[in-house]
Amino acid sequence: MTSDSSRKLPETPFSVRLKAARKMAGLSMEDLAKQLGGIVTKQAIGKYEKGRMMPTPEVMERLIKVLQIATWGAAPLITLKSREHPLLRRRGLLRLLSKNQETADDDDTRKRESSEPEDLASVAKAVPLLPEGGYPSLAVRRARHAAAWESDAALDRIRFREGERLPAKTKSALEYQVADYLQKYLELESILGLAAAFENPVANLTVRTSEEVETAASEVRRRWELGSGPVVNLLGLLEAKGIVVYETRGIDGFDGLSGRFGMAPFVAVSLDFPADRVRFTAAHELGHVLCDFSANESPESQCHAFGAAFLLPRAALEKAFAPSRRKIGLGELGEVKEAFGISLQAIMYRAHALGLVSDRQLRSFRETVKAKGWSTTEPVEYAGKERAARFRRLLHYAVAADILDVERAAEMAGVPAEELKKEIGEIF
Repeated sequence: MTSDSSRKLPETPFSVRLKAARKMAGLSMEDLAKQLGGIVTKQAIGKYEKGRMMPTPEVMERLIKVLQIATWGAAPLITLKSREHPLLRRRGLLRLLSKNQETADDDDTRKRESSEPEDLASVAKAVPLLPEGGYPSLAVRRARHAAAWESDAALDRIRFREGERLPAKTKSALEYQVADYLQKYLELESILGLAAAFENPVANLTVRTSEEVETAASEVRRRWELGSGPVVNLLGLLEAKGIVVYETRGIDGFDGLSGRFGMAPFVAVSLDFPADRVRFTAAHELGHVLCDFSANESPESQCHAFGAAFLLPRAALEKAFAPSRRKIGLGELGEVKEAFGISLQAIMYRAHALGLVSDRQLRSFRETVKAKGWSTTEPVEYAGKERAARFRRLLHYAVAADILDVERAAEMAGVPAEELKKEIGEIF
């Protein structure tokens, strides 16, 4: 018979949430115990995270303060400001929310939640991320998000770039920060009924050779009706196509990553770089999301090639460099960068790959870049702006439509309520 101490207990939403919050903060159990002032040991924190023990009210208060978690207990993940709002009636959500909302004195609710499976992985499999025909009960939503958050399989689908040397704690914290943002993003989409559907336009293509990479990038542009012109605000385009974009700052050595959270594809980028580099990073990660390069010898190189081909189509570059192998001036390169939002170096490497410039020209360009220090700061800037704004727009809409109150929306955005009010401005 298995003893209580060795039996694997099902993790509770609290235990998963605690572990995720600690990971997001980049703290070990020992670090957290120290920040709590030594009122509990790291062993006790381990028991909290395994669901074997609950903290006392005093410890809970300190955890909330140290980990900066606004709500741990029974409060809903989404608080509706007006349950009678016409939007909810139109979408058929009011009846479902009324039926599924947890209340302390609702016997039917308690019976329903007691019959729901305790195993979080079972719940995650049983309940679709965005179920058709209804909004799941609060308990199911919590269990589903907790399972997706803590699932090793889910975190394994977060793909860091090869050669990216981030400390283990930094990687772990970044993974949980991404998961936290995705949870809130998908929750907000679900409550508003405004999910952006994702469809891979090259799902049936085999992408192995350089020419197949070129074909894949061209097909994505065709299916997304982009023509051969510049892509304005790539991050916004990815959001419109159902790819969640997470923006971050202040992480040394981090450019970008990609993966899936449940069924939702996502791309994460650092905004600590110039816009043209952010665009190229996002296009590179788009290659990971859309194309299966895992079996290839150099997946990172092929993602680079995909990103360049997507941002700067062959037809556009051939037109700019015609006739091929002629001498190219900095002014001409600058015009291409300003129009397409891709660095001078990426332009020259792509032109070389397409046979538009010679080995000698590329070598001369590289020597100039090194001599003049252009590898970090190029002499021509891209003036376009790259921002992912959909999550913020959805929050603004929810507040303006009286679906969320400003305080809860600000909590989701991670900003003070007054700041969000100012950002939204007058509502007409």
